[in-house]
Amino acid sequence: MNSTIEKFVSSWSDGKTVPENYVFPTGQRPAEHLYPKSKISVPLIDLGKANGPDRSEVVRQIMDASQNLGAFQVINHGVSIELMDNARDMFKEFFNLPAEEKAKYCSWDTKQKFILYTSNFGYDQEKLHFWRDAVTQRCAPLEECTPYWPDKPAKYREIVGEYTTKAGEVGLKLLDLIGEGLGVEPGYFENDLTKEVEMNVNHYPACPDPTLTLGAGLHSDRSMITILMQGDVSGLQFNKDGEWIAVDPVPNVLCVNIGYLMQIVSNGKLRSGDHRAVTNSEVTRESAALFLTPTKECLIQPAKALINAQTPQLFRPLHYHEFLAAHNAGRKAKLSPDQVLKPFLIKP
Repeated sequence: MNSTIEKFVSSWSDGKTVPENYVFPTGQRPAEHLYPKSKISVPLIDLGKANGPDRSEVVRQIMDASQNLGAFQVINHGVSIELMDNARDMFKEFFNLPAEEKAKYCSWDTKQKFILYTSNFGYDQEKLHFWRDAVTQRCAPLEECTPYWPDKPAKYREIVGEYTTKAGEVGLKLLDLIGEGLGVEPGYFENDLTKEVEMNVNHYPACPDPTLTLGAGLHSDRSMITILMQGDVSGLQFNKDGEWIAVDPVPNVLCVNIGYLMQIVSNGKLRSGDHRAVTNSEVTRESAALFLTPTKECLIQPAKALINAQTPQLFRPLHYHEFLAAHNAGRKAKLSPDQVLKPFLIKP
């Protein structure tokens, strides 16, 4: 058996103990906030109404949610229940494959089009590990990426490929609506700002004590926008002014996260959604996050239409590869989402 696969939570967990290198310090672990009962909820928006006379109201709801929380949920988004269920089945079947079959995909080389890893990139340098195994796969251009995806389960490439296409279409539709709300020209995001599409599939095995560990720590996404499909188990939580807000899984709903890059392009008008993932003591959970991101050389800067005498430019221009370097360094240093963006602020 490949030695790397032996490090995976699903390979060694006995369902009874949490090793010390998975136990987070008191101030970081979920503890009593594992299942928060916040009075705030993640807004649920009917995307189907954007095609009719209520379009302006849908834009308003999206903008409000993106300004206040950096996240919202959508129904009637155009991805069928059947396709979502089939994609979830593919993810579960893949992670349930024999270790020997999965081992050939184990890698921390982010240049590859499909990699399987545990906890996070840079596992060997971590002092504390996250309670998750994960896949990162490139999704665009689809025909160039799918040959590198697994051939088992048999329909993985077909079904997951269809899902990423449909979810990507939802993302572009939402970006059109966000563009309307910001007041930028039509098609503003249909270029190098969203040309790269990548998906993380997270597998969170059942954890003996979810109050001690995390599936993913507090972070914001390195995307323009993220389209997330949860499983049927609660685990995603957003942070609003220090208060945790749980996202209960609802059938056929997609959760949308505003990424760091949208915060920059919107000149701070929209905020990135700060979130984390907790584990469950009884069942395993999967989620799939589709990231719409720029090309490495793409120049990212606040939209000129948003800059005027009353609203000065908050962020300096930067290339996406520069942001990625700062984002990765910030993750290793355990910086807060605000601290990650700080180097790109224009000093007053």
